Amino acid sequence: MRRVESALPPGERVVYEGHLSMWAMGPWLTSGIVLMVWGVLLGCLGDALLSALLLFGGGLLVFGIVVALLLTTQLALTRRRLIATFGILRPRRVTFELGEVKRVHVRQGPMGGIFDYGTLVIGRGGAPALRIAGIEKPFTFRERLARLRDALLMQMRMAA
Repeated sequence: MRRVESALPPGERVVYEGHLSMWAMGPWLTSGIVLMVWGVLLGCLGDALLSALLLFGGGLLVFGIVVALLLTTQLALTRRRLIATFGILRPRRVTFELGEVKRVHVRQGPMGGIFDYGTLVIGRGGAPALRIAGIEKPFTFRERLARLRDALLMQMRMAA
């Protein structure tokens, strides 16, 4: 969570964090491992060394990208902001003020319902929606976001 915490102004702290689900990345992790094992097995036969290296390298690349995505995708809530960071080569940070968030939708497929992960679609006003796939416990994140947003709006009403 260092990337998110480094962007916070003094005195603000992370209240809740969302993470990518290992279950959502499972098919990609499995395909990377299968390609690496297949490359090793093909290399042990000794007939097609170049094919073995290509398979192992492709599997290693897929596995590495998935691990990098798991480590770099972060979603955080503070008392005033929603901050999302993602990206491997070109990291992006998207920040929404909680008062700007107008809608939060959760999309889950059958496997997401079983393993409790899904896609969060967060919209604000007329701006395009932020879509982050594979977040674990998306309904909990949506509930926390709604609570924080309601508390912030109540504070703003009391101050006015």
